[in-house]
Amino acid sequence: MSAELCHTCNNNCLLKVLSDSDRKTLLQRATFVNYRKKEMLFKQGSFQTSLFLLKSGLVKIFMERRNDKNIILKIIAPNEIINLPSFFQPTYEFSAITLCNCEVCIIPIEDVRQVMEKKPELGELFSQEYSRISSYLLQRIKTLGTKQMHGRLADVILYLCSPIFENTNIFEYLSRKDIAEIAGMSVEGSIRLLTEFKNDGLINIEGKQISINNMELMQRLSEIG
Repeated sequence: MSAELCHTCNNNCLLKVLSDSDRKTLLQRATFVNYRKKEMLFKQGSFQTSLFLLKSGLVKIFMERRNDKNIILKIIAPNEIINLPSFFQPTYEFSAITLCNCEVCIIPIEDVRQVMEKKPELGELFSQEYSRISSYLLQRIKTLGTKQMHGRLADVILYLCSPIFENTNIFEYLSRKDIAEIAGMSVEGSIRLLTEFKNDGLINIEGKQISINNMELMQRLSEIG
């Protein structure tokens, strides 16, 4: 991938803090890859060799468990580093699969670390993003460990209906199984609660699309768990 190609990208990615020459050095061995829907980017437990920066599309990162019962940690949106939560580890601590067609910038991880040593501003920005992601994941652990099913599903709906995904048509790419795996419950249980939320007037469901009808009550349900 050339520095010229990076210049044509309008995304506000982390590399924007670098000078043109530093960015050119970092991107000498980078590749720009188009992935199709449901392609695996990397697998949990494999040796970590690259940094994956999402240019367009949506990616789910998840912890693999037995019996195909996974836990989706986060939906990665454009401009985010897909493997940032495990960036400082020797192996990928989770797997990543595309939810739709995606464009990904892949940079050798050692190249990134070398530039970070020379350019503290990049390391500082990585640390800020790492802290933000860590806070989000800690909140996810709290939700899964302390809230009842109604509260967990309310959190998921609020998350998927947040401004992060307002221009992505997120529900078109998520199955009911995906929603259940974000909430940490069975598919049957999530479908039953979605129907209950709809009957109670909290949400509206049209096909795969879900929208919030009563934001105040949804937020209250999330708070009380």
